[in-house]
Amino acid sequence: MVLIFLNLLVFVLDTIVSFHNAFNDHIRRFEVISIAIFTVEYILRVVTIEKFKDLFKPMMLVDFFAVAPFYLSFVTVNTVFLRILRFSRILRVLKVGRYSQALDNIINAFKVRKEELVITFSIFAVGILLSAIFMYFAENSAQPQVFSSVPKCIYFSVITFTSVGFGDITPVTKFGEFVCSLTAIFGIALHGLFVGVIGMAFMAAFKNEVKNEG
Repeated sequence: MVLIFLNLLVFVLDTIVSFHNAFNDHIRRFEVISIAIFTVEYILRVVTIEKFKDLFKPMMLVDFFAVAPFYLSFVTVNTVFLRILRFSRILRVLKVGRYSQALDNIINAFKVRKEELVITFSIFAVGILLSAIFMYFAENSAQPQVFSSVPKCIYFSVITFTSVGFGDITPVTKFGEFVCSLTAIFGIALHGLFVGVIGMAFMAAFKNEVKNEG
């Protein structure tokens, strides 16, 4: 876990031009050492799997994509691939889930509440879609360039739902303002629903952790 967090830290610092220029050689050596350790870990996991399909489990795929781009960089080198290589370093932080029991408990708790989460997300998706459709009919004739389509209106509905409200897109008609107000109110109510479901999931995770320790 220390190595994983060090990889993330190095990735963040490497985006600073002065840091990259000063420590590029050291960063490269650290990358090679990290890849060597992660590669050995991945190989050991591959040779100890019980079934071939286990290779395609989420955490096995994370382990694979955390190292594969490094080796492919010796075969293909272009701007897009180098970006993929850098992005693969971020994936290494996902490996933390393999070593954290607390994270496992939280994930299991969310699995227990998956029905509530699916229902809440469905309400969110339907609400966003309805809001976008009503905003399209309310504002399209008044602002055809701004509210040009339902997908464009979805962006407005999302930022209104989440109470962000950038202000780059605003209604000018009375009906549009009414829809916008309802969207904002519904968004606040939905926040409370999300918090309640997530809160119950975390409480379940905490109880499981206490039970396991006991």
